[in-house]
Amino acid sequence: MSLSPTGAHAAAGAPAGAPAALGGGPVGSVRGPRLVSRLPDGKMGEFALGAKTTLGRHPANSIRIADREVSKEHASIERVGNSFLLRDLGSSNGTFVNGRRVRELRLREGDEISLGNSRLVFHGGDGSGGAAAGVTVVATAQSAPAFLAQLDQAASNEFRPVDQLTDNQAVRQDYEKLRIAHEFHRQVGVERDLKSLLDKILKVSFQLLGADNGVVFLKDQKSGDLVPQAVLHRKPSDDEVAISETVLNRVVETRQAVLTADAILDSRFSSSESIVAQGIRSAMAVPLLTKGEMKGVLFIDTRERTNAFSEKDLKILSGIASQAAIALENAELAQKIEVEAVTRAELSRFLSPKVAELVVTGQVELLRQGRLAEVSVLFADIRGFTSMSENEDPQETVSMLNAFFTAMANVVFRHEGNLDKFIGDCVMAMWGPPQQHVDDAARALRCALEMQREVEALNQARVEVGKLPIQVGIGVNTGQAVVGYMGSTERHEYTAIGDSVNLASRLCSVAKGGEVVASDSTVRKAGQGFLVEQLPMAQVKGKEKAVATFRVVGLEQTNVGPG
Repeated sequence: MSLSPTGAHAAAGAPAGAPAALGGGPVGSVRGPRLVSRLPDGKMGEFALGAKTTLGRHPANSIRIADREVSKEHASIERVGNSFLLRDLGSSNGTFVNGRRVRELRLREGDEISLGNSRLVFHGGDGSGGAAAGVTVVATAQSAPAFLAQLDQAASNEFRPVDQLTDNQAVRQDYEKLRIAHEFHRQVGVERDLKSLLDKILKVSFQLLGADNGVVFLKDQKSGDLVPQAVLHRKPSDDEVAISETVLNRVVETRQAVLTADAILDSRFSSSESIVAQGIRSAMAVPLLTKGEMKGVLFIDTRERTNAFSEKDLKILSGIASQAAIALENAELAQKIEVEAVTRAELSRFLSPKVAELVVTGQVELLRQGRLAEVSVLFADIRGFTSMSENEDPQETVSMLNAFFTAMANVVFRHEGNLDKFIGDCVMAMWGPPQQHVDDAARALRCALEMQREVEALNQARVEVGKLPIQVGIGVNTGQAVVGYMGSTERHEYTAIGDSVNLASRLCSVAKGGEVVASDSTVRKAGQGFLVEQLPMAQVKGKEKAVATFRVVGLEQTNVGPG
């Protein structure tokens, strides 16, 4: 059995059951967070930990462990803030830390991880990896928890009509629900930051109930696992909060609040320390439910005295959980609205408002990766811009460009095109993904003609204040191009690249001021309705053969509009 780094094969001929060794792993000083194991020659091998490290028998794992006792995808170690969270991935033989089987655990300096016959020691490096108090979900408890009471969450939060309140006890119960709701909203208010919201949920629980430790688990949307997101201790403590997996499973499966009592285990499960129970702990775990959806679990416990919590306390915590679930849903909705607003503003820079709305609402999907598609591409360029800018004040030049770009963008959006980019004094637009139309080529030509009319309107305003008019040449081509987000991870844009895009740019350079020059493919696909004049075959840069071009001079039917 051997261990090896990403994708490497295990050492040949290693006998089953042999001591764990790093085969081909890095040896020497790895300063950051890492796992350390001993090589067959006695040297220490080290594996640096990234954002997520997987361990298992399959070669695709970050660290491959060639051991029949280890599952193909056995465990993972994921960075969470300044800590590292170890998760068992449903392995057959379990993941052990310091001799104790765990489902998930926030690692601390010196923790020994055992997978099959392999032993790896965790080192945080530079103080990272264990600053915050963590949570241990124990796969097999030292003593099975005793379920003292269960409460249906939905029923516990219902208010009865006044004619059904037949005794003082019923009135007192409903008053208690109102008191909890009032206290919760007084402290939590309209908190939208998730971390702050979770901390306040725990603080309200501690104020209304005599708890020593509290944990909020939230359901991971991808894996469906419960992940501890917030931890609170009444007294400063470095101990882990040990929680039985059986308790969590009971809450998830029944969707009921539970009151339990179980033995408190040694916090680090060290083989060199006693694992004898330190006492009896009272604990409560309640589901966070909204509209029938399980969002997580709220857990609190106390070690001060046996049977510290009662069924009344369970009802109080259920009331807190009910309010907390609503607050979490509101925070999610607020965040979603904020993200959508930012996304809509971002998309509106290059998509028409209608298409941007379709993308935001999920009816149309942007191509996150480049894909071959048919597009109609338009370039509009100001003629003689260099000499014009040399003779004008820089501020006047910028003002002219802003007016030109604004007018051109508005025309593109009216014809439901995508504003690709501004290049110096040139506008690039395209029709195609994310929302293609059967008449995209015709839309592009109608847009080009309207652009020239907008330029005439701009020039009229310029001449009236004693400025020179501008001349714009426009080129349009239709063909296949790669469309999607392109660029670096830090800076990228939604664009199209390919020979068809280059040809549109070349046609723009051929067009004279006030002209619209289109390729043969665009004119054919646009169909009837346009007045065109065939031009001599054009020899353009990048093409061995001359290309057929047409001057588009107007519309046959003046009542044809965009869309």
